[in-house]
Amino acid sequence: MPSSKTVNADGSAVVEFIVFVLFGQLLVFAGGMQLAQWVDTKLKLELSAHQLARAEALGKSDELMPELKRDLPELRITRLFCGEDLVCVLAESGDLWARGVSVSSEN
Repeated sequence: MPSSKTVNADGSAVVEFIVFVLFGQLLVFAGGMQLAQWVDTKLKLELSAHQLARAEALGKSDELMPELKRDLPELRITRLFCGEDLVCVLAESGDLWARGVSVSSEN
């Protein structure tokens, strides 16, 4: 068995670079992609809640729901009581949620 003094270590720097640096960059990239997807879903949910609250206030929520379901298939909507002059909705998708509020047009 050769002693550690006679072993050539020229190739180990390339292997270490590939393993640690490139693999680390792949992990950072994957994490960044997951974060971007989470932000995208959250933004869609926030916009959907506000649009649906306004559509509820105008009495046109039935027309809007198919369009919202196309972007967020697991969208669940709950109408909340928040006063006579306001329309409040809670939009949920997975573990994310958002609230939308609009002034009622009935008054």
